[in-house]
This record gives sequence, structure tokens and C-alpha cells, in this order.
Amino acid sequence: MLLTDASEHIERWRKQLGLILRRASQTIEALSEEAAQPGVRESTRARLRELARAIAEQADDFKVAVGPSLGGSLPPEEGVGLPRGATNNIGYLFRDWAWSGGNDDENRRALAAIRRVSHGQTLGRVLVLGAGACRLAYDLHVHCGGTETAVVDIDPYLLLIAAAVIRGVDVHLTETNANATTLVSVSRRWRLAAPAGPLAPQHFRFFLADGTAPPFDVGSFDTVVTPWFVDQVPLDLRELLGRIHALLAPGGRWINRGPLLYRPDLLSIGQWYAQEEIFELAASAGFRMGAWESASESNVVSQLTGRGLVENVVTFEARRS
Repeated sequence: MLLTDASEHIERWRKQLGLILRRASQTIEALSEEAAQPGVRESTRARLRELARAIAEQADDFKVAVGPSLGGSLPPEEGVGLPRGATNNIGYLFRDWAWSGGNDDENRRALAAIRRVSHGQTLGRVLVLGAGACRLAYDLHVHCGGTETAVVDIDPYLLLIAAAVIRGVDVHLTETNANATTLVSVSRRWRLAAPAGPLAPQHFRFFLADGTAPPFDVGSFDTVVTPWFVDQVPLDLRELLGRIHALLAPGGRWINRGPLLYRPDLLSIGQWYAQEEIFELAASAGFRMGAWESASESNVVSQLTGRGLVENVVTFEARRS
């Protein structure tokens, strides 16, 4: 963990875990009360009870998976929100390591796109900023000649679970579906596993750190990868490009993949750069643009719910001049 205010982050994460457990308890109580109402059909009562059971199981999963590393939960306080990794982004854990036995087509598609724009060249020392659930980083290391990979994310609810999977720990998570279309799709228990086996610490390292201020020496990496990252951080791309450039050794490459779907709560519209603007900014920052491609793709389509997103995903490579 490499953060200047590490103790504050840990305290906030522990309070987020406390909020997860409190919200789960409140939801379970509300579902139980609704199921006990007179006139509720037995099939409806069974659905509500199954959802309550699955929510309890999912909350306990997070308690077991991240609680020991954080030091347990703390009572939540006003202003502490639920972690994105345990709410908005939990689907990435299922997609990366569980759906289709860890061989989901979305993962293969992402790897194939990066191999095309990088012309299949080996990546060497790799840094992945905003690695999240880490499947793309894992695949690049295994299949694209990564000699040493460092992954960075600031969300322990994704990174700690991904680290356990990649180290070979037997991890199980429950996926819940409050808006189920069939009674059998209310929940499912998944086993998360690394399909090509575990990776050793000397080859694949995890860092809880700020991806917009990576804590590494200049020129440390042959490749910097930013998957679904540059449009999700509160930093103007012009400044971020300078930091990526500094991390690369001469001739190193920057590989980006994502939808360029910026968060309005973090950046002004003038900073929502389109593809052509990014290429111009990269050239000004000392990069030579290489191959690129874009395509409309499905994303995080759950095998439990059948629902997901459709995004126009851009993948490109740029070399440090």
C-alpha cells in the first residue's frame, strides 16, 4: 500500500465495510417483513427469502475477503458511501474470474484487441493503472510476454479479491439479482479462479495506490496500460499523459482501452476529450501514435441476469518518442 494518507484510507475502507454490513442487515429485515405480510403468495415469499439469504451471503463474502486485510469493519459515519468495487463494479470480478469458468468472451476480446494494436510484440515490464479486478493485467502477463507486472488500484474491494484469486486462493462470491425474471435467477454462487494458474509475487505485484500519481521511479516500465481508466479519474488527461510518459523507458509504449465515457462529477465537459483530441494531446506530450481501433461491444453481460452494457470501446497504442 503506497499512499501518503494511508491510515485515513484504511479507516474509510473499514467504515465502508461497516456500511455494507449495515445496509445488508437493513435490506434483509425489510425483505423478511415484506415476505411475512398477509396475502403474499408462496412463490413471492420464496423469492424474497432467497434474495435475503443471498444478500446475507454476499455481505459475508466481503467481510471474509477484505475484512482481515483492513483490520475488520468500523461503524459507518455520515458522508461515508458504499465502495464502488462492492456495488457498481462487482460485476467485473464475476466476469473476470467466474462466468464461463473464467473464460468469458469479453476477456478474450480485450486481450485480442491489445495484441492487434501492439502487433503481438512482447510487453516486458508492465504497469497497469486502474487494474480493477485484474483479469486484463493477468492475461497480458501470461500471454503477451510480461516479464514483471505491477497492478495499481485504489479500491481494495476489487484489488484484494483479485490478488487472492491470482495467488491461487479458493475464492467464492455470491451474485444477487433483485430484479429477477425467473425464480432460479435470484442468485448464484460462483467460484473465482485464475484459468492459467496462480502467479508468483516476484512476477506479479499488487499496489493499493493512486493511479493518477503512480509511486514509481521514472523510466521504470516498458509498457503502461490504462484499461477503462483515463475517463474515470479526476485528473485532466493533459496532466496524466505527462505522468505516463515519465514512467516509460525510452521507446516504451502506452496502451489504452476503454469507452471514453467521462464522469460528469469529476471533469468538466471541456475535459471530455474525443479520440482525435487524445491523439493530438499525446503527440504534444511526446508520444508517437500507433495502431488503433474502435468497436461497439457488450460489456459485463451477466450470465445470471442476462443484462449488461453496450459501449463504443477504443483501443490504441502510443510510443514514447
